[in-house]
Amino acid sequence: MDKKFGLITQWFSKKKLSQKVRILFVFILCIYFILTILVYYFVIHRGAREYVVDSNFNRLLAISNTFQMEMESTNTVSKWLINNQEIRNFLRSDEDGTSLLATDAISAIHEFTLYENFLSSVYIFNNYWDSIHVSNVVTRVNYHMLATPQWYGEVKDRAGGYLLRLNGGGAFIPASERTLISFVRQINDVHTQEPIGILVMNYSADILGNPFHDLIDERRSIAYFTTDGTFIGGSEEFRELYYLLEWGEEENIFQTVNNITIYRHHIPETPFVIVSFEESRFLDYISFEGMMLLGVFILITIISLIVLGIFISHYITRPIERLAHSMGQVKSGWFKRVSINLADDEVGHLKDNYNEMLVELNRLIEQLIEKEKTAQQATFTAMQEQIKPHFLYNTLETIGYLALEKPGEEVYEAVESLGAFYRKFLSSGDTEIPLGDELEIIEKYLQLQSLRYENIFTDEYDIQDEKLLKVMVPRLILQPLVENALYHGIRLKGECGIIRISVYEKENKLHISIYDTGVGIDEEKLKTLNEVKNRGFGFRRTMERIRNHYGEEDVYEINSKPGYYCEIILKIPLSSIL
Repeated sequence: MDKKFGLITQWFSKKKLSQKVRILFVFILCIYFILTILVYYFVIHRGAREYVVDSNFNRLLAISNTFQMEMESTNTVSKWLINNQEIRNFLRSDEDGTSLLATDAISAIHEFTLYENFLSSVYIFNNYWDSIHVSNVVTRVNYHMLATPQWYGEVKDRAGGYLLRLNGGGAFIPASERTLISFVRQINDVHTQEPIGILVMNYSADILGNPFHDLIDERRSIAYFTTDGTFIGGSEEFRELYYLLEWGEEENIFQTVNNITIYRHHIPETPFVIVSFEESRFLDYISFEGMMLLGVFILITIISLIVLGIFISHYITRPIERLAHSMGQVKSGWFKRVSINLADDEVGHLKDNYNEMLVELNRLIEQLIEKEKTAQQATFTAMQEQIKPHFLYNTLETIGYLALEKPGEEVYEAVESLGAFYRKFLSSGDTEIPLGDELEIIEKYLQLQSLRYENIFTDEYDIQDEKLLKVMVPRLILQPLVENALYHGIRLKGECGIIRISVYEKENKLHISIYDTGVGIDEEKLKTLNEVKNRGFGFRRTMERIRNHYGEEDVYEINSKPGYYCEIILKIPLSSIL
């Protein structure tokens, strides 16, 4: 994952600024549409969906309430029937359904049920299972089932209350294939409260949904089931889909399968459930006004982003591209100022700052060139001083004297020292050499001088840490100072002296001390050391080289006591060379 992200980042970083802006614009647009969809789903869609769910359950609740009102009306009619004197006379007698009492009872039934909607048949049974009935539909009665303890026991357990059964619990079978909803209750004697018969009122299943038939359309259908899953009536289109799902015991529950939402409502205190099947569509969850508002919002946002893109292109990316093209001329080595016209904004200020930077850069380059010329001139002067014939002539004259007076080994050492000195001194290469090589030049130089000025000085070396000898320093910064110590210090005193070279680290700087026990330097002479008039090789030019090389002014320190000693300490910043 990190590797893929790195590749994407690398790919994006290689694009031009204008391309990056376009890519970023498209990315923001995509993020905006994703956020719009998320807002729609989690805010508008969910809110609208909850409203649609509530509306559907309210619709099913209305059907449920209507059915319960029908059952309450049926309950009232049933009370009228069981309290009718003709019907009670029939139930108390031993006569069958063909007697005069039965005829009077049937007339009473007709009177009370004449205006009952959806009523298919009414059956009244006495304790001997003789019956009278009024029927609009031919119905077969299973008397054997009626007499079973299970069927009769459930009715008896209601103690005069009613219960609802599908097709009378299987005891009533209509000749047509239409389903019946049976209203069943026990009839008790008014005085003894003993059972004297059973009332069964069979209604068409249309009593459940026919009043709400107008709620059914091409997208919505309603069906009716028992709680155990038996189909009662209504739409059969999604019947199998209902059986595929698992349902809990909640009164209201819904599930969505393949864009079809199924709402299930259990009618309280009945074995029936009402099921609504509805095809879900996008427009169901948002109104036309909401769609218009969302469309206007998206259109305004897109226009705003396009205007923003044009603004960025006109005022940022294009000016920067022009500025970058103009700046590109620097690659050819031509430090030319940018002269394009830009607005007085951040990009224009960038151009002005760039021009100022070029001016300063040109100045620094000229200054650096001048310093380099000065350093090269100082190095050249140092070398010129040492290759003057008088130094070589004097040294060769001394070696010739040694050849006549001293053993051959001393002559060899003298010649070897002269060769090593000039080999190190005149070697071409970098302007910096290790401090160890610089000290080796001094050592060879003093060996040659000791041949000429025998017994006039001794040289000593004090190195604090051997690793300091690896520090790179400018070539030939010590030889002029050692030469001054010999010629202007030790020789003038007229007695044997000491030249000591010390190397140590202090305050994060490399300190190189050139100490001699010569005549020292008085205050007046110190003032003349850095005068411009002094063009000869020596102290001033050496310090100038060190200052130019390290870019610092404080590079030396002089300690002297006239008549006793002189010490020059070079202070080279370690942080700039390590």
